Amino acid sequence: MFSSDELVSRPSRQKQWNRRPQRSCDVCRQRKTRCDAGLDMAGTQCSTCLAFGVPCTYITPTRRRGPKSRLEEELRQKIADLEAELRSLSVCSRCAQPLRSEPEQLSPPSDTPKSASATFTEADSPPPDEDIAAELVARFDQISIAGTKGKFFGSASNFSLVAGAIVEKEKYTGGPQALEPHLRRRIYWELLPWEKELHDQRPHYVYPARDLIASLLELYFTNVHPILPVVHRPSFERYVAEGLHLKDTRFGATLLAVLAIGSRYSDDPRVLIDGETSLSSGWKFVAQVPTVRKYLEGTIHEAQFYCLMALYSIGITAHHVTWLYLGLGIRYLQHRDEHRRKLESHEFEDELWNRVFWSMFALDRIMCVQLGRPAAIHLEDYDVAPLIEVDDEYWEHGFTQPPGKPSFLSYFACLLRLCEIMGDALRRLYPSKKLKNPVSEQSVVVELDSAMNDFFNSIPPHLRRDPDPDGQGVFFNQSVILYTMYYSTQITIHKPYIHNQAMASRSICTAAARSVLHVAATWMNTAHCMPFVLLQSSAAFSAVILILNIFASKRAGLPVDSDKDLRHVGTALKILKCCEGRYQAAGRFWELLQALLSLDSPPSPAENFVPGSSVTTNGPLSGGSFEYGMSIEQLLATTGIDSSAAILQWDSSSGVADGVLDDEIMSVWPWMANVIGMPVSTS
Repeated sequence: MFSSDELVSRPSRQKQWNRRPQRSCDVCRQRKTRCDAGLDMAGTQCSTCLAFGVPCTYITPTRRRGPKSRLEEELRQKIADLEAELRSLSVCSRCAQPLRSEPEQLSPPSDTPKSASATFTEADSPPPDEDIAAELVARFDQISIAGTKGKFFGSASNFSLVAGAIVEKEKYTGGPQALEPHLRRRIYWELLPWEKELHDQRPHYVYPARDLIASLLELYFTNVHPILPVVHRPSFERYVAEGLHLKDTRFGATLLAVLAIGSRYSDDPRVLIDGETSLSSGWKFVAQVPTVRKYLEGTIHEAQFYCLMALYSIGITAHHVTWLYLGLGIRYLQHRDEHRRKLESHEFEDELWNRVFWSMFALDRIMCVQLGRPAAIHLEDYDVAPLIEVDDEYWEHGFTQPPGKPSFLSYFACLLRLCEIMGDALRRLYPSKKLKNPVSEQSVVVELDSAMNDFFNSIPPHLRRDPDPDGQGVFFNQSVILYTMYYSTQITIHKPYIHNQAMASRSICTAAARSVLHVAATWMNTAHCMPFVLLQSSAAFSAVILILNIFASKRAGLPVDSDKDLRHVGTALKILKCCEGRYQAAGRFWELLQALLSLDSPPSPAENFVPGSSVTTNGPLSGGSFEYGMSIEQLLATTGIDSSAAILQWDSSSGVADGVLDDEIMSVWPWMANVIGMPVSTS
């Protein structure tokens, strides 16, 4: 029940509610606060307007609720049709793209001008980085000089400011914007005469006879292509048959690089420089091609050339230039925007680019591990689609691999996963000194070991150890390389802690080194050709690990099976001896291991291993003993002399002057001496 006072007060309160304005003032609407105009106020202004000292107005119109008028819908549709027609007629690549979203809702006309900040509404959310990068490429294609279109600009580029200014101008003017021809001064937008003269130069290449080309191509595609699939065999051979190398010098350079690599496996004297040893095999082909190309418009053949040239350079004197070639090639791919996933797939062409990228990626990681140098590209820098695991011959059949038939690219997909672990280990375990954290590094090692275990369990059945009972075929060779790189990566992960007694890193490295050489021995006993270059280097470094273990164990008085490990070292020596006729680094490593051992007798009774007839070495393989010198026991008992000098003492009949071991040996020695616990001479 209401009291009489309440009944009397209700009408007056009702009148106050009726006097309240129908809507809030402009200031309260903008601030989204309650407007108290007319409620217990002496004037018509609300408390908010009084506080800010502004007039209380009701100018901004309100939007009508309810269904939209038919006229508005017709206008909206008309605008959409006009936009579509403009896009179809425009030469601007950005306008030619489909609309990202529906047209924004029309805003009602306003009597008050909008501020500059009002143009950036909440609906103008920033587009993804991929869209920004693609838009930058399209924008600057319009204002680029002739022959320089299609270059990559990332979202961090300062050129994005220019593109943003063009976009804002288009929004303001309502039409596409382009730099008018009459505003361009030709001297700043065309190739200068002296630059054009350099660009137009075309080298004249000398190719071998057709029968030699066919022979070298077969050797390349048999021995190298299954391990590192840089090119697509059917299309490459078709281009050669059509004589494309006679018309396109860029493909001609790629062909010469392929022939040079194939020459490593050939015993045809025509691949050698006249009067020179087999170390010159293939040099006459690659020597014709300039190191840095001068073409403005890049092609897939130029990218393939950089990768192939890097692979060939592993066998030359300055083999570290392989790292430089890979860096140049990866930069070239980034310049071409081939390090990012394509929005529009063209399958055949895209897969060719993907092959080149992943081949450079794998080779770069492997060379960085061997040279201890940073990688050219990191995980956050690329977004490339994985390779399609379809053999070359099925590319033209809808990229469909026959059911039940493993692809030879399955091996390469596994190798790429392993290379990603290599890159992770390089960045996290080998940083600069100021970034090192021993506590966190131990957890990183555990994490990497877990990743290695997961990788090992994911190896396909056809690539498991001894996949072929006869030890022949593509899958056997791929399995050998895959397991070799797996155990080598284990060494890379644990090598920094090999001297730490609290960790099992030395045992892990030693076991991995034995496994590498066991796999190498399996290959050597069944194959009849020169091993792939990756097997050579892995065998050499694994032998160094075993020699280190012998030194350190005997110095600490620990039991060690020297004879077993020396037999494994003998396997490495035989592989290096087999390859030294074509790879100069193999000969250097052979002499390095000989200097480290200096034993009185050969470590293995099978020193007379002779490779198949298809491989020519630099002279016959000698079955004699190693050079006489100090034994390991004598060396360990030596005191009061420079240990490095003791290691390097060997008989003068070796033909190598004292101390003439190259920088490759000397760069290894300080680390070895530190592990063994010997002093290192700094003189």
